[in-house]
Amino acid sequence: MLYCIADASWKSEHEAAGIGWSLYSRQGTFIMQGSSAIASTNSAFEAEAVATLLAVQQLHRLHYKNVIFLGDNARLFKSLEPTRGRENTACHEASTMVQDILNLAKLNDYSFKQVPRNLIYHVDQLAKRARLSNQKYVIAWLSP
Repeated sequence: MLYCIADASWKSEHEAAGIGWSLYSRQGTFIMQGSSAIASTNSAFEAEAVATLLAVQQLHRLHYKNVIFLGDNARLFKSLEPTRGRENTACHEASTMVQDILNLAKLNDYSFKQVPRNLIYHVDQLAKRARLSNQKYVIAWLSP
């Protein structure tokens, strides 16, 4: 099993946000990461949903299965719980993105877990750098 940490950097609905994600092996070995500035969003919650959706979409495109996605946004990760996700999606600004995440998760055996902020520091910094530098979407792999 692999794990992917996703996060967003958000200041206001009038500024670009940043997203970042990193994929690791079960042993904690870095595999790849992605980051980008994104268009402004209405809330930090929406930016976090974009970050998670982009990570899920990228790993789906690369045919990764059985991945646990980790993040620090309790509200988002509660929406992604298998038993609660479908009932919670109609009630918030990122409902379409949450539904897209859940649909891809079902196809690929992805799961989601909320973790404390201190465990996602590296990805938080990726997202922050992307936002501050208005970075285009970049994906980096570990070189052999």
